[in-house]
Amino acid sequence: MSAAPGHPGLDATWTSSAKHGVGTAMADTSRVWFTLSHGILNEIYFPRMDVANTRDAQLLIVSRDGQFWEEKRDLIHEVQYIHPDAPAYKLINTDPQGRFRITKRIVTWPEGDALLTHVRFEVLQGARSDYRVFFLLAPHIKNQGGHNNAALIDLRGRQAVMAWRGDAALCIGSTVPFVRRSVGFVGYSDGWTQLHGTRELIEYTEALDGNVALTAELDLTSDEQTLAVAFGGTREEAQFTAELALLHNYYHIEQDYIAGWSAYMDSLPGLVPHDHPHAHLQRVSAFVLKTHHGKLFPGGIIASLSIPWGNAAGDGNMGGYHLVWPRDMVEAAQAFLALGDITSARQSLFFLMATQQANGSWPQNFWLDGQPYWKGSQLDETAFPILLAYRLEQMDAMRTGEDLYPMVRRALAYICQTGPVTEQDRWEEDSGYSPSTLAITISALIVGAELARRRGDNDVAAYCEMLADYWQGRIDKWTFTEHGQVDPRFPCHYIRIHTQAPRSPDGRIDHGFVPIKNMPPGAPNLYPEEAVIDGGFLELVRYGLKAADDPHITQSVAAYDAILKQELPYGPLWHRYNHDGYGEQEDGSPFQGHGRGRLWPLLAGERGHYAIALGQSPEPYLAAMEGSASIGGLLPEQVWDSADIPERELFLGRPSGSAMPLVWAHAEYIKLVRSAMDGHVFELPELVHTRYIQRPHDARHSGMLFWQFNHKRLHWHAGDQLLRIAVPRPGVLVYTTDEWAHVLNAELHDAHVGMYYHDIALHGLTAVEFTFYWSTEQRWEGMNYRMERSEGVAPARSGCQ
Repeated sequence: MSAAPGHPGLDATWTSSAKHGVGTAMADTSRVWFTLSHGILNEIYFPRMDVANTRDAQLLIVSRDGQFWEEKRDLIHEVQYIHPDAPAYKLINTDPQGRFRITKRIVTWPEGDALLTHVRFEVLQGARSDYRVFFLLAPHIKNQGGHNNAALIDLRGRQAVMAWRGDAALCIGSTVPFVRRSVGFVGYSDGWTQLHGTRELIEYTEALDGNVALTAELDLTSDEQTLAVAFGGTREEAQFTAELALLHNYYHIEQDYIAGWSAYMDSLPGLVPHDHPHAHLQRVSAFVLKTHHGKLFPGGIIASLSIPWGNAAGDGNMGGYHLVWPRDMVEAAQAFLALGDITSARQSLFFLMATQQANGSWPQNFWLDGQPYWKGSQLDETAFPILLAYRLEQMDAMRTGEDLYPMVRRALAYICQTGPVTEQDRWEEDSGYSPSTLAITISALIVGAELARRRGDNDVAAYCEMLADYWQGRIDKWTFTEHGQVDPRFPCHYIRIHTQAPRSPDGRIDHGFVPIKNMPPGAPNLYPEEAVIDGGFLELVRYGLKAADDPHITQSVAAYDAILKQELPYGPLWHRYNHDGYGEQEDGSPFQGHGRGRLWPLLAGERGHYAIALGQSPEPYLAAMEGSASIGGLLPEQVWDSADIPERELFLGRPSGSAMPLVWAHAEYIKLVRSAMDGHVFELPELVHTRYIQRPHDARHSGMLFWQFNHKRLHWHAGDQLLRIAVPRPGVLVYTTDEWAHVLNAELHDAHVGMYYHDIALHGLTAVEFTFYWSTEQRWEGMNYRMERSEGVAPARSGCQ
């Protein structure tokens, strides 16, 4: 056999993540997902949606007079949906001088593991014989560009091209025999390098253990043909699937594909009519959610079928965004409920139940099989599943013998043991007291307590409610500043995160510093926490802890809008937070560990939900999200916020190189459409809203103060009536309230959430000093802890209400 020459090139970057389309067949028999960009196929996933097997696949065109065209770079692209209720695509790529046009129709095969591309090459000037067309595919088998193999094969008398690594293989075949084929190493002997350099293709039969590419010349004597990219666990399986798929008429496969999707869309009562102003993006968003919803792992929802700035990411970043983030997943599950798809949301709850860790939490993110990827912990990602569980129980979605409460109780225990400080906020960067994290966790404690009470678990319910009331009563002390430094016009606002435990006598914010990640070398990366703001405080309204017109909320909105809002031709968008470093670099080059944060469309959705809570119209925010979408209707993580840089494909207000589609953004849009239709915030937990806004003085434990090892308080105040000392193991509390003139012993009570506590009435006391004897370990704690009554006067409010 003729081996391809050149260095194997063991690593390879991905392609750009700015996608124009995503799709998969509705049938569970198909385990193939795909993404589109620049008029071509990008990643194709098999057998799971977190396992990519290609970088991209496109056509190359060579003319008789020596010209060369690369489909994704040199042609004008148009993307059309073949049917309004299915992610089936027609890609029309035209020569800028109007000499030829390529029309491709793309679907996956509902009956098997193959993707079909129906190709039509039309000559608009000259003769068909003036051109040669080649199909080029870059494998990235099992999320890896290195150590792949490629070879030419004869598929039962039909020519084909194959790539494989380990227990995964892909095979390319065509309904019309190829004229010529070749495999090679990228940058040395691959088809692109050959054709770009010499306009000729030398036929190499194998390229082993490297970064490889597959090339096949199409026979243009036929007006149209169908290409199959088929997959299997073995080379033989991939060969067989390609042969079987090509026996079917493409248009029949397309009809079956569309029929499956149309049936699903018809089942969604939450869809607006086709002639509704928001119908198109709502339907595309439904496509995105369902495409990212697991088959092999039912209920699992990944964040995106993309790798942000993939053209600068190699095999070391194989995770990309095709991982499960529990927060993003629950946001999507709630969007399924907004569409009326209770089954998918229910499946997602079961997926979360199956992937919960022994300590009650979930990993920061993980593969679909539950294997952790990054190692952080985010408190809201443990709280979100409780909110989903409560909503599904309210809807009576569980069947006989199915019990969600064990999962809820373990999650409640983790929150009680580790909160109120989170190791990471929702932006996955810093630890501390986060307004958005507190909003989610407090709501989860309240609805989780209700689930506990329904099952007669009254001790758990009471403990969670008391803890929630304590946290809710101190949100402002922990996260609201009266000395803001983001802008002298706005001294009063919620901060992004409070990074230190409250130690001042009045219980308000100590001066801490926020480490800003992803900053360029040498740039400032530590800012006073009063100098950093984000929109996370809006979750306090969304999840029922604060009224929309609460003065602290409205003051914060004014500061948030002034600092982070940017008006675009289609409406307002927001940055995550000031000084953000997650985005393209200043010159537009890809983010590679540092850059500058750009505008996030999903934040317009959050702002729209606040507008609804305030009784205002959400239409400007819906329009802004719609305006930020790609030509295929996909919502990106970020859009470019500066002057155009055409050579980098960056244009003001258009998708950047960040993840696209972002499932969280599409879920936010779906929920905003639903909230607009209902006239109230779809996710608002009425139980929480009633407790803290409608009847804030009923059944509250406002006088309770908690002391924990991860939340050591030094003082209490006049309004504090009861001190609860809570620790994560059984023992005896040994304490004094009169400087050890008398010693008191109290066996700690079991709260049945992994915490043990004792309550001390504070009336008339000036100090409490205490230690612990650990019963099971038969040892003393070895040090004393002390709390004192604060007699200080709270500082002036600097004009804050």
